[in-house]
Amino acid sequence: MYTHAWFSGSSASMTPDQLKARIEQLHPDTRVEVKDLTGTMDHYQVLVVSPAFQGKMMVQQHQMIMGLLKAEIDSEEVHALSMKTFTPEQYQKIGG
Repeated sequence: MYTHAWFSGSSASMTPDQLKARIEQLHPDTRVEVKDLTGTMDHYQVLVVSPAFQGKMMVQQHQMIMGLLKAEIDSEEVHALSMKTFTPEQYQKIGG
């Protein structure tokens, strides 16, 4: 259910609010929760619930998010990212 992407080094940091806003670009009804895992604003855990994931496999959902964050990953603003992704229906089924 989680995927981790680890990258070396870090130059600048992306704030949790910036990360949330970037991921919300997936779809107008996307809900995002961001947790800074280390307090360093470069190791994050995100929960993303979006209609944009409808009909997509989990790996495709994660690729969509990684695509949105390509510049931040390449610049090492985001050093580590752990994701949980759901369609609204999937999230409702697990009690979200």
